[in-house]
Amino acid sequence: MAQSPRASLVFAKSCSDCGQRQVELPRPLPEIGDDFDWMLRDYDSFRLFMLEELAARFPERSRWTPADIEVVLVEALAVVLDQLSDQLDRSHSEAYLDSARRPDSLRRLLTLIGYDAVREHYPLSWSDSKLVKHLLATKGYDPTGLPFEPDLGRSEVLVRLLVWLGKPANALGVAPNLNQRVTERAFLQLLGYDADNLREALDLDLPPHRRFATQALDQRWYHYPHLMEEARAAGPARLHRNRRMVTLDDYRERSEDHPLVLRASASSRWGGSWSTIDLVMVLSGNGELDQSIAAVIPADELEQVQQAVDDFHWREQLPSVDWQLQPGFRSVINAYVDKYRMAGQEVWLLDATPVGLYLNLSVKVDGNYFQSEVRQAINQALGSDAGGFFEPGRLAFGQDIHASDLIETLMALEGVNAVCLNRFKRVGDRYPDQSGAGVISLDGTEIARCDNRIGQPARGYWRLSLHGGQRG
Repeated sequence: MAQSPRASLVFAKSCSDCGQRQVELPRPLPEIGDDFDWMLRDYDSFRLFMLEELAARFPERSRWTPADIEVVLVEALAVVLDQLSDQLDRSHSEAYLDSARRPDSLRRLLTLIGYDAVREHYPLSWSDSKLVKHLLATKGYDPTGLPFEPDLGRSEVLVRLLVWLGKPANALGVAPNLNQRVTERAFLQLLGYDADNLREALDLDLPPHRRFATQALDQRWYHYPHLMEEARAAGPARLHRNRRMVTLDDYRERSEDHPLVLRASASSRWGGSWSTIDLVMVLSGNGELDQSIAAVIPADELEQVQQAVDDFHWREQLPSVDWQLQPGFRSVINAYVDKYRMAGQEVWLLDATPVGLYLNLSVKVDGNYFQSEVRQAINQALGSDAGGFFEPGRLAFGQDIHASDLIETLMALEGVNAVCLNRFKRVGDRYPDQSGAGVISLDGTEIARCDNRIGQPARGYWRLSLHGGQRG
């Protein structure tokens, strides 16, 4: 063990009062050479290095065989060093998102950048027997006594489960299907859940559900590693996506992300004390903000729209929508805007200004086509259904309507030989005919409408005269 050097006081010969403290330090230790190759990583390199070391230390020995105890020890040590080296490499790779291979490592690294892999990638399905057993256990049932696998994607299995739970076999109907929202809600209520769908029942904000979903996702990724690549790519991409409404473009772009919003336009106005954001929207089905969603969306499309809204609110971690209350567009969209708008920023949701158009068309039909078929094709081409010229969201705010676009749309139909636009104007006597000019100018938040519905002439209509063709 090194000792502290002792200091000595030395006086000069010319002056007996002038002294100087002197310390004699020990000589520095000689450098120890490092002949170890730090690039050694595998079994072969470790074994070769130790055998070379043996040969260098015992030069008088010229022959080494695999049966020598020294060679056996060298090979045993090489195996252990190779395992430790592999563990080091694995631990190092697990620390980075692009090289992590363990499901739990990838999930934790995604959590560090704010990406909830469990919410985004854990598939919820009534066909998942483990998930069904977890939901049963949460409500006090013992799923270990089930004599069958609860694959509730099949009606007959769902009926067997109802009987096992002590419920009538026809409690959900003769052939219940959990893909139907009403049946799914009724089944969850039978289990004791106050939820409308499977996602609400498996509330990931509750620790027991979160732990179950996390373990299930890790097992899924462990058995199917290729599924991890989707999350590995989606996580960093989410960092580049703006999730706040700050500028007017943010309000417009983020609003259009919502499934119920087809078009959006944002403007700012000064109210005397603070600025207010006016957010004008074109909604699904040409609905209005204060209308009920169920009253606007057709019955055959309503369930699809509800599912799209539920999926969006799930991803954005928004409150689920209670569809039994028949909510309006404003209440659903306002919950989304309130989450991402700036604190203290006043935002008004407004409907677009509809501009009804009146069209008077004369169409010459080819002699080989029936007039009824051509009339139906024209109604579809100009209608507000999917693919129609006046489909909701197709036209932008303030977009002018050109007669040439309408004629081009009709001329593309089979059986149409010629189109004459006799009247082309806004609805109302005070607006002049623009068939000569060929364009109806719109401005601001105006949106052209031509719904052609009986009793609603203000939303636009057309009159169609067919000539030629075959009757019938």
